[in-house]
Amino acid sequence: MKYQTILLFGPPGAGKGTWGNILTQIPGMYHFASGDMFRALDPNSDSGKMVIECIGRGELVPDEQAMALWRKQMKRLVEFGDFKIDEYYLVLDGLPRTRHQAEMAEDDLDVRMILFLDCQDRDILVKRLYGRALLEHRHDDANEEIIRHRFEVYDQRVQDTLAHYPKHSIRMIDVSQSPQKILLDISQALVEGLGK
Repeated sequence: MKYQTILLFGPPGAGKGTWGNILTQIPGMYHFASGDMFRALDPNSDSGKMVIECIGRGELVPDEQAMALWRKQMKRLVEFGDFKIDEYYLVLDGLPRTRHQAEMAEDDLDVRMILFLDCQDRDILVKRLYGRALLEHRHDDANEEIIRHRFEVYDQRVQDTLAHYPKHSIRMIDVSQSPQKILLDISQALVEGLGK
């Protein structure tokens, strides 16, 4: 069975983790953040060292390794009963990040809709990332040069990745708005995309 999936797209600082966690409060929604998965790896393991190097440079984890780690984690969640494949929507945050990953995930995901969180003013996102660096001790968010490089990496790949999916499945959400308006826009997108 494929996972019924809502994909969260957006550059660093767009609030994918925040809104993914909020969506988890809705019965039948399960948020999975690839960034949390990567940060939870043993830093002394081969996978952990490779991921730390990639994140430290503001680069993406290579496609094959990212997908293998995700599949392994999802299998574990299903086996332990944390994710009920026939009952839950998977709110997937941080994967797929490339066109190749989207193609690799075809056998795993039934993508019902994409919430594309973004804003025109990237300075807003830089400020948010600085705030997150202080609160969560996220070193990858504390260096503006690395942050700007992460935006470049994201922008180079996002349109090509999104082109893998039907345009009608993509819902744009402007995250420069107030949280209340963002929540309203996401709620309306869910109703329109998934049915009442």
